[in-house]
Amino acid sequence: MKFFNLRANHTDVRTEVLAGFTTFISMSYILFVQPAMLAQAGMDKGAVFTATAAVSIFGTLMMAFIANIPIAISTGMGINSAFVFSVVLQQGYSWQEALSAMLLAGLLYLIVVITPIRDWIINIFPNDLKSAISAGIGLLIATIGLTGSGLIVADPATFTTMGSLTSPQSLLTIAGVLITLALYYYRIPGAIFLGMMVTTILGLVTGLVHAPSQVVSSVPSLKPTFGVAFSHLPAVMNWHILPIVLTFFLVAFFDTTGTILGVQKQMGTDRDTNKSLIASALGNISAAVFGTSPATAFVESNAGVSAGGRTGLTSVVVAILFALSLFFSPLLTMITPQITASALIVVGVLMLGNLKDIDWNNFKIAASAFLIVLGMPLTHSISDGILLGGGVYLVLSALDWIKKQFTK
Repeated sequence: MKFFNLRANHTDVRTEVLAGFTTFISMSYILFVQPAMLAQAGMDKGAVFTATAAVSIFGTLMMAFIANIPIAISTGMGINSAFVFSVVLQQGYSWQEALSAMLLAGLLYLIVVITPIRDWIINIFPNDLKSAISAGIGLLIATIGLTGSGLIVADPATFTTMGSLTSPQSLLTIAGVLITLALYYYRIPGAIFLGMMVTTILGLVTGLVHAPSQVVSSVPSLKPTFGVAFSHLPAVMNWHILPIVLTFFLVAFFDTTGTILGVQKQMGTDRDTNKSLIASALGNISAAVFGTSPATAFVESNAGVSAGGRTGLTSVVVAILFALSLFFSPLLTMITPQITASALIVVGVLMLGNLKDIDWNNFKIAASAFLIVLGMPLTHSISDGILLGGGVYLVLSALDWIKKQFTK
């Protein structure tokens, strides 16, 4: 344990193990949400389940041994919706091509974090707009949860409207959302995961969810997705794919940077952020290789820090628990959109908290942030939202520069 320098970080093995369990329970919902989400793009659920666990293991171990920090890596919420709904379903790329674009984005990520370009990228937009991007993603994934569960449905006159609130499936969704919100409100550890489990039990009792024939099984094969990103690279080597590559890169980069800085602030330390970013970049590349949507540092890592986690040993424990979870893939058959809706909506609520960090008294910031936040759920596209608000910000900034030149 000398590697993790526990004594200098004022912690011990017992505390680190407890923190690891806390972080894992808080983020383990991704194992069930991710396959259900990516299946909508035509991907194999079992392969995505294994890929998600593999990325979580590899990326989190990179955090442990490169950065010695209690941060867990896994496939990010929000960016997975961009992968499915924006890139595949809206823009018409195959999921194989989307993985290839991810691979390019991951390589770009690694190049950026090992060069001075890193600081320029971090400063290209003010923090207010980075907060707006996170909030917009929150609205987008909450919208996906509401529409996927049937609470919000299409309408020819108003585009969307309220679905049936009395159908059994809708009632299960409503119960799940209320249960999860209550668990989170009362600060129950692993509230999102527990909310999904309670909702699943309700579904089993009412007959809306069917139990699998077995709970434990062999690990699902990675063959349908592993290495596909390499074989489809020639198909995406053109300028048309550039906006998608940049979107995958920017969202993962800003999201991870914000999480790392937040965790460090909570720990009261100022460690080498660049080491954490390098670990995250390697995790991102592994996501493309294994075959799942982009990886990011999970904000739920703060739960482990609150439990006393201070070193990479916490991350090692998280990785071990993800490895053990590989044998429970049959449970995937029970996870329906009505069950994942609670996770998507609650995460959306949490991400919307970023609105408080926006200077709404600055009109240039306010207008740009508003278009980013509103644009993402309305267009069902993260990149379109960034284009709308970011474009306005750049134009108004250019006008400011021109004005200064004439008033010198």
